[in-house]
Amino acid sequence: MRAFVVDQYGKDASLTEKDVTPEKARQYELRVQIEGSSINPLDTKMFFGHVAAASTTGILQGDVTGKVIEIGEGVTSFSIGDRIVAFGGGLGTRAGALAEEMLVPEQMAVLRPEGVSAEVAGCLPVIGLTAMEILKERIAITPGIRVYVAGGTGGVGHLTVQLARHYGCDVTASASSDEKAAWLEAKGIRVHRYKEESAEALLKRLNLDGFDVIIDTVGGDNLQESFILAKERGRIISIATRTTQDLTMMHSKALSLEAVFVALPLLKGKVDEMKQQQRHLSELIRLVEEGTIEIRIEERILYERDALNDLYQRFDQTSHFGKVSVYPTHKK
Repeated sequence: MRAFVVDQYGKDASLTEKDVTPEKARQYELRVQIEGSSINPLDTKMFFGHVAAASTTGILQGDVTGKVIEIGEGVTSFSIGDRIVAFGGGLGTRAGALAEEMLVPEQMAVLRPEGVSAEVAGCLPVIGLTAMEILKERIAITPGIRVYVAGGTGGVGHLTVQLARHYGCDVTASASSDEKAAWLEAKGIRVHRYKEESAEALLKRLNLDGFDVIIDTVGGDNLQESFILAKERGRIISIATRTTQDLTMMHSKALSLEAVFVALPLLKGKVDEMKQQQRHLSELIRLVEEGTIEIRIEERILYERDALNDLYQRFDQTSHFGKVSVYPTHKK
């Protein structure tokens, strides 16, 4: 089968098109013909050698949707011909979706409804599971809880703000442009134009002593602003904590800081946690099918070597408005 493989991770990494022998489905696995995928910051971090979790096969991307073409021993929930959605690999010993076929653990897959396209489904798993872990496992969601989302229109951010609103939170999110601000406002999200208004000015405008929870999808120096925006004894939950920061304000306000790494269950083979993610994904795909949440796609990239290499090189250089879909030429 055709695959796009990284021979050596690091600053000089590149994707090479190769002919790779497909793996047979093992116990509790599905072999899937790929119809859609998407790129995530985790993929580029592994590509450039910043995260020591990259697939030993050299085949990246965990987001996948496609048709089941083989089922392994013990599989009971799926049949050949089913179309599934999953966060299935691209790290550890597991090959990812930059190929024609991929093995997916049964516990990480759900059926793809007829009303959800492969393009949308292929963009959902990683951002959706990240948002669900934050909102359903890390935060005790109660109606009216005040939540601030830094990076409210990025991949994880644009889904998190919609889910937080759906679950009854009072949501404010940062935006860097008129287009992004308008999209957030249309979703019922209060907007913080952070380039024009300081964190202190926002709190004064809203007459708040701080937010109950800060969800940081940006990382880096943005953590310092999170410390300002959080109320005393507030919580900061970040998906990007690979940084060095002064924690003085965090200490003085008795804040808590938590990191989320959505790939941990799959990477470590934690079956109970994988099943929990499967339940989250089932709820997410239903909300997408119902139109409750929108997956915004800002760019579409074909499985072609030059286009993929260009995407991996530039992906971290700009902020994103939604997701970048990556799909083979036989997309459905």
